[in-house]
Amino acid sequence: MAHSVTEWLAALQQVMPRGKAWPRDNDADLNRFLRALAERLNRTEYDASRLHVEMRPETTLRLLPEWEQYLALPECGIAPTTREARRRAVVEKYRRRGGLATWQTEAAAAALGFTIKVAAVLPHHCLRDCMYPLHPARYRWMLKVNVPGKDAGRFTCIDGVMTPLISERTRELECLLKHYRLAGTEYEYYYTGE
Repeated sequence: MAHSVTEWLAALQQVMPRGKAWPRDNDADLNRFLRALAERLNRTEYDASRLHVEMRPETTLRLLPEWEQYLALPECGIAPTTREARRRAVVEKYRRRGGLATWQTEAAAAALGFTIKVAAVLPHHCLRDCMYPLHPARYRWMLKVNVPGKDAGRFTCIDGVMTPLISERTRELECLLKHYRLAGTEYEYYYTGE
């Protein structure tokens, strides 16, 4: 809570020297100057107390653009329209944690509105069944991402001329997962169209 102008004025008057050159009358020039300074200190303290709620992304209002700039939002050109949606995007990215586990990638995509299934391709070794497939070496650091949905996917040879090469939703998903992945990992996307 900010101190009042009267409290600031009393504090400023207490630190002033005593004597005839420092009058304490209400109509004195020095007292008018100290009152103006007290008003300024009151406003500064009030603004500082309002900034206290701006320190956390969950409660920010005035510093939302600064939070977005700090977190490099909006990602991949996905710009939320409402202030509350922008704040949710800031909070989500501020609290986001990365990881190589498939469930972490699925959870990150689900938090952003995508439904995917991620599978890790494990190499063959002597303890595996003989029928386990032998995957190429490129799959060692690659995760398979299965994306269901008839509107998701890329252009195929049986699509019409008006079909875009990649849908907007698919572009958003691939861009977000590209930003989310850890160094050294890749994703291979499978669009099932279900």
